[in-house]
Amino acid sequence: MCARKDSLYDNRLIAAGMFFLVAGGISLRFMPRWSRITPDLGDLLTGLLYGLAIGCLIVGIARGRRVSRSGRTGRPI
Repeated sequence: MCARKDSLYDNRLIAAGMFFLVAGGISLRFMPRWSRITPDLGDLLTGLLYGLAIGCLIVGIARGRRVSRSGRTGRPI
């Protein structure tokens, strides 16, 4: 039962990381078009999105490895 919950949590973290990665890439394209956002603020927001992506992906992968080492496959039964 615990393996099922851990697997679901890991998938959510990785999905959130991928969302932030896509949002960071899209922000590079569309931020300069908004007139009220300065280049410094645009860099801050893009860096924040990329940082969240990296953090979520690292934690999701690390939690997945920890579940695998304990003898559980991490797949739902």
